[in-house]
Amino acid sequence: MAGDPVQNRLKWRCRRGMRELDVLLTRYLSERWPSAPAAEQAAFEAFLELPDPEIYDLCLRRAASPTAAFERLADVLTRATELSSVDAVHQAEDDRPASREPET
Repeated sequence: MAGDPVQNRLKWRCRRGMRELDVLLTRYLSERWPSAPAAEQAAFEAFLELPDPEIYDLCLRRAASPTAAFERLADVLTRATELSSVDAVHQAEDDRPASREPET
């Protein structure tokens, strides 16, 4: 990815205010985006324009998708990371688990 200016730009846009989205989006960018069809790549770039809460809600199916392309992209994103598993989403890229509140 070091030599591709488009991917480098997108990598910075994948850095969000929510750790879950950082992991979700950067994983998609590194693993799927290079081989994704052009239409999916364009949808991903447009997806990154949405605010963090909206992206998160679309991926969790808390909100209806405004476009079919976004719905397909949300499917791809959540399938690749098993978003329904909180541990999978909250795990940092260096495989350190996210801190948790002590159980009482």
